[in-house]
This record gives sequence, structure tokens and C-alpha cells, in this order.
Amino acid sequence: MIILVKSKLFSYGRVLVSLAILVVFGFLKIPFESQTEQKLKDKGFRDWVPNMSAREQLTQASFIGAIGGFRSLVASIYDLRAHEAFRDKDWGSVERFRKVTTSLQPRFAKHWDLAAWDMAWNAYAYYRSKSEFSDDDLELWRIEKMIMPSYLEKGLSFAKEGAKWTPESYRLPMVIGDIYAQKYNNPKLASEWYFKSSQAKDAPSYIYRAYATQLAKCVGMEEEAYKVVSNLYNGGKVRTLTLRRDMERLEAYFVNKLVQSNSINELKEMVKKENSNYIIYDAIATHYLGEENNISLAVNAYRELVKNPKAPDFYRRKFALLIARDPANEERAYGLLKNMYLSTPQIFRRVDLIELKKIESNLNIPLNEKLIKSDASR
Repeated sequence: MIILVKSKLFSYGRVLVSLAILVVFGFLKIPFESQTEQKLKDKGFRDWVPNMSAREQLTQASFIGAIGGFRSLVASIYDLRAHEAFRDKDWGSVERFRKVTTSLQPRFAKHWDLAAWDMAWNAYAYYRSKSEFSDDDLELWRIEKMIMPSYLEKGLSFAKEGAKWTPESYRLPMVIGDIYAQKYNNPKLASEWYFKSSQAKDAPSYIYRAYATQLAKCVGMEEEAYKVVSNLYNGGKVRTLTLRRDMERLEAYFVNKLVQSNSINELKEMVKKENSNYIIYDAIATHYLGEENNISLAVNAYRELVKNPKAPDFYRRKFALLIARDPANEERAYGLLKNMYLSTPQIFRRVDLIELKKIESNLNIPLNEKLIKSDASR
């Protein structure tokens, strides 16, 4: 009996000693585990909690694999499944599988990008094509008013969620800007997201130009847009066709504003004080052409304008076309226009090419020497 009691006491003692050792060891591990946990968080390994969509779509084995550290592998498998569903035009499955991949690897911007693209572009285009061949008015209404807008919203939702998970990357804000610009025709929201995208360290330069393009379309924001566009035009190495068009359109806006709010005498006084401001000369020329139909005075104003080295090159085109209105100067004007067309054809708009074609016809330019070929000779 005494031996049995001693044996039990010895067992209890061993348990107490073991517990004490565990407690002490646990306390000793706290600082080390805290540091390790923080390192894992910093590297993005503690940011994922599988949501319900992931749990519903993953098989038991793949879900366990994801929890066990095989998230990348499982995500790749479901990425392939999404691609297979895309080939089958099974958009419901595409959406489900994209939810899995983005849930498993939320800091991988490409998964969000693909998900947004599949919804807002691929599925949207599929149903738009389907609507073009539909003879059922009710089905057509359902596609155009319900299904297509729904996929746009789904694509936008993927992109916005991805932007939250990858704040350091330009990719998802750019995608959101694309959707607002190309699908919703909302330049204000598009410009905001393009600007956000352009501020990322890895952002390509064309995104800031996209921001400028959308900003230039915003009614009531012309002054802000002009600052951005003119800085790009004057300071940038690349002058795209869109940038040239935006620059000309915005300057025309300010010229019309000057003409509407000032008399010719006020404009002349302004140009004396601000001789370097070539836009005022354009306003004076515009006044003479509109109010007095005086080409000669307008030409004189443009002569002063084109002397300014800061004046964009499209003013030289406007000047030459203005000179060409006088039949006596048409040949000289054509020579100027020809040189400009051969060196910088980007400054010519469609309406300018029509005028150039008329000038060539008036001057009887031989067919093989014409800059603007007729449709029959092409």
C-alpha cells in the first residue's frame, strides 16, 4: 500500500515537473515566436484567411494543401481550370475559379488582373456579340440591361479588391482606369485611377499620359487639365497624336473664352502687357475672322504668334491654311503646308487634309506629286 502511494506521488510529481517545464519553455518561446510571426506578416505569409467562396470551391484535399503551405500550387491548378472554363465560355465557372485563385494568392496582382479582364472584357464581349445576333427582344433586353452591366461590375469589383491587396503596384489601379475609360466612359473617375496608378514606383510613363488624356475630357476641369497637358507637351520627349490633339483643343477652349469675354481693344491691351502669351494673338485672329471676316488682319496676328518659340507647331499649320484663303498666296501657302506635312504629318487633322486636297486641286498639282491621293488612285 505504501509503495502504491509513493508510486502515485512520484507520477504526480513528474506531471507537475513536466507542466512547469512546459510553462517555462512557453514563456521563453514568446519573444522568439513574436519575432517570427512579425517576419511572416511582413513577408505576406499571414495575410490570408480562406473566405467562404474559397472553401466552397476547393476540394477537401486542395483546401488542406492550401492551409498546409501549397497555396501557390493550388492557385495554379485553379488558374488552369479558369482558363479551361474560359475556352468553354462557362463564365460562371470562370468567376468561381478566379475567386479561388485571388483568395489563395491575394498579393499576386496578375490573378486579380486576369479575373477583372475575364469579367469586364471577355464575358462582356461574349454577351455583346451574342446580343447582336439575338432576335428575341426580351432576351436582348436581359443581356444588355442585366447580364453585360453585371459582368462590368464584377470585373470592377475584382480590380478594386486587388488594388487594396497590392497597393504598391500600378497594375490594378490602371485596370480600374481602363474600365472607367473604356467601358463606362467616365473620364473623371478614369483620370483619378490613372493618376493613382501613375504614382506607383513601377508605373510606365504612358499611364500618366492616359491620366492627362482623361483629365482633358473632364468638363469644368480645363485649367487643371491644361497644366498637365502643357507640361507633358513642353517637357516630355514623346508627343503622341492624342497629346497634340488635347493640347490644341484645350488652347482653342481658352482662346474662345478670351474672345467671348473681351473686346478687340481689350485683347490688344492684353497683348501689350503679355506679349509672350501667344494665345492672345490667336484670340485676336479669331476675333478678326469671326466678327469682321478680315483675313488680312488675322494673318498679321498669326505672323506675330508664330514668332514665339513656345507656340506649338500646329499654329504653323493654321497660319499656312489661313494664308491659302487668298488665291494670290495659295501657291506659297501650299509650299509651307507641303513641308510641314512631309516633316510632321501628326499636326494635320482630317479637316486639314480635306483643305489641303482642295488646294492641290486648285493649283492643278499633278497626280503623282499630290500629297493627298484620291480614293480612285490608291
